[in-house]
Amino acid sequence: MDAEIIPIGDELTSGQRLDTNSQWLSQQCGELGIRVMFHTTVADDLDADLVAFQQAMGRVDLVICTGGLGPTADDLTRQAIASAVDLPLVQDLPALEHIKELFRRRQRPMPEQNVVQSMFPEGSLVVPNPHGSAPGIDLTVEKDGGEQTRLFALPGVPAEMKEMWDQTVRRAALAMRSEEHTSE
Repeated sequence: MDAEIIPIGDELTSGQRLDTNSQWLSQQCGELGIRVMFHTTVADDLDADLVAFQQAMGRVDLVICTGGLGPTADDLTRQAIASAVDLPLVQDLPALEHIKELFRRRQRPMPEQNVVQSMFPEGSLVVPNPHGSAPGIDLTVEKDGGEQTRLFALPGVPAEMKEMWDQTVRRAALAMRSEEHTSE
């Protein structure tokens, strides 16, 4: 099973921040016997993100991206994924309630712009983020010939990304790896 890791953010492509998420995720995949074939770092640019997702989904079984799930105008990951697979974004009410509750617990009003964090490509699953306002995305995409690519979008905040990997994505990736071995 082959994977691609896509870290997203102008802070990464400009060199302002070091991409430690890709290194960590590659190590985690390696421990599961998943070969990471590509690291594609992309800026906060809808067209560039769209191309990166389309290419990745066409060449690997597992795509893991980090970043771009926040509430600001330059957080474009969810829109790029939806466009790459030609699906509308739909609101997930439990995710919205989790975000609202997070702000209530912090005794802060939730800015209206955070509502976008509860939008997901239709048919995708929510990857819970226990400590942050950016839930992740779990989307299985059918390819030509009956094959599938599984895409996970996680926040760029390392602590949140690692917890979400440990609680959700690792188990799913391991199941994918097991299914691959049983079909051989």
